[in-house]
Amino acid sequence: MFRHRANYSEQGPVLKWVTEDQVEELHLASLEVLERTGMQIDHPEALKLLKDAGCIVEKNRVRIPGWLVEEAIRLAPRKITISNRLGERVMHLEKNRVYFGSGSDLPFTIDFETGIRRRSVKKDVEQACQVMDYLPNFDFVMSYAIASDSPSQASDLHQFEAMTRNTVKPIVFTTHNEKNTRALIEMAAAVVGGYEELRKNPFLVLYSEPISPLVHTKDGIGKMFACIEHGIPVTYVSGVVAGGTTPVTKAGCIVQMNAETLAGLVMAQLKQKGAAIIVGGNGTPLDMKHQTTLYGSPEHAMNYAILTQLSQYYQIPIFTEAGCVNAPIPDIQAGFEAGMNLLMARLSGANLVHDVGYLEGGKTASLPFLTMCNDFIDMVHYMGKGTTINEDTCGVDTIDEVGPGNNFLASPHTYTHFRDEIWNPRLFTRMFWEIWEEKGSKNMLERARELTSNILKTHQTQPLSQEATEEMARIIARVEKEDLFL
Repeated sequence: MFRHRANYSEQGPVLKWVTEDQVEELHLASLEVLERTGMQIDHPEALKLLKDAGCIVEKNRVRIPGWLVEEAIRLAPRKITISNRLGERVMHLEKNRVYFGSGSDLPFTIDFETGIRRRSVKKDVEQACQVMDYLPNFDFVMSYAIASDSPSQASDLHQFEAMTRNTVKPIVFTTHNEKNTRALIEMAAAVVGGYEELRKNPFLVLYSEPISPLVHTKDGIGKMFACIEHGIPVTYVSGVVAGGTTPVTKAGCIVQMNAETLAGLVMAQLKQKGAAIIVGGNGTPLDMKHQTTLYGSPEHAMNYAILTQLSQYYQIPIFTEAGCVNAPIPDIQAGFEAGMNLLMARLSGANLVHDVGYLEGGKTASLPFLTMCNDFIDMVHYMGKGTTINEDTCGVDTIDEVGPGNNFLASPHTYTHFRDEIWNPRLFTRMFWEIWEEKGSKNMLERARELTSNILKTHQTQPLSQEATEEMARIIARVEKEDLFL
């Protein structure tokens, strides 16, 4: 009997884009930016916290010493757990645990019925969340679209209401300002039965960011502080375009993004030791021909691979993006761009990976493309599990039993393993040409449209209680009324 030489069970491949020494060099360069150049901080409480902690504060310019950054890194939790709205703890953000979800706030949508690109509306948020609630490889949701037909002062609250009614999955949310953030937290508490239940099992994560280069706004920090007060995890990360709001070099872009994120980390830990902060960023280059943000570019994926290594160096969960493309429609370019950066994110071990399903560099939404991306995620998860190598899978005994000139179709070994060893997609075509013709000669987008249509017609999300629905409506109406008198 064959004896394998290594006691090696299933071990997924790990992508390391730079060396450990290079990671440390990027970290030290980030500390130099914080100490030498510093940040503009436009939040009074944050300024006081930073000054009291030993930072050099000149009006709203703050220089943060490296030792304080290192202390904040030590205080930040290395694992953050997110629940769904049913209270089930479903996402454990820790090293090499990867979760995928959509992005937020796309201004345009390719209408599912007409195929015409138009302004996004609240119904688009509802339908996107209904589709993602059904698709198993979307672990969390963001609004995907903008509720542009809702009153602008409360459109973020309308989006949150649409999300919670149409999915039980965890939610990453955006808000206009601190006031609306607090109203949204009130809505979330109504959904789960109170603030303490929300603190115990938060089902939502704030996405807030500074304004690059090096500016931390009153609302950006205020939203973060409001969530920290209620135990709600926060992603406080930079959204940049390299060559526009950061240096054009990939290393310079990463250093500035990381410095901005570390400044947010320091403020969070000064506000509350152990505050659940997720680092990372959105680092796309700027296309110098067309002034577009290059979501589907190789640089985009390379930057995130390095940011993920930095987060693992800090032992803090990371928020990055993948599955987002520059192609304006779900075509061959879109599939290649999405597949490439999804695989990079999976193999690098990023934790919270958003913007899946973005078209046109983060401008346009498409429900069939979301459905296609479910298969893409399934493939990269399959590849990310690696190859199981042990005595059984090496198959030496089976090869001996079958022998020369025979085949393995009838082998019990094949029957035992083929479901795990051969990836089985839902939308990809693998049949012979003649059979494909008999079945209508449909391309992948057409098959995705059919599946999406079936989801919209048949899938029902577990409903909210009547009390929660009414309370959320009351809170939204209150905010809309308050803003009328400002």
